[in-house]
Amino acid sequence: MHESSGTSVAIGEFRIEEERPRKGTVVLAIHGETDLHVATELRDYLTATIDGGASFLVVDLSGVTFIDSMGLGALLGGMKRLRSSGGQFRLVVPRGEIRRIFELTLLDRVFVLDPTREDALASGPPSARGA
Repeated sequence: MHESSGTSVAIGEFRIEEERPRKGTVVLAIHGETDLHVATELRDYLTATIDGGASFLVVDLSGVTFIDSMGLGALLGGMKRLRSSGGQFRLVVPRGEIRRIFELTLLDRVFVLDPTREDALASGPPSARGA
């Protein structure tokens, strides 16, 4: 059973889709190029999601075709904000070319990278597990 807020934001090819499968758990599916043109919107969306009560946040980058330092910075800021309040932040990064960017920047040592959304959700708090 999934409850979905139906919330999304779109800028050109870039878009964010939001799901709330459990209380406190939010999945953000990012699509398109995540670069300097959309980094502010991504940062603002992450901040609003965290301030809105998310304690377990999964950012699914399966649909991301490109990410630059500004996009990485927005994700890093969101992760720090959530962790400072005791929350968990996980990234779904199945595509090799996107995962390689995290490896080259050594951010694979900072973020928890999961190959699938299911893996990320299974690693969450008990209230986030299951379907």
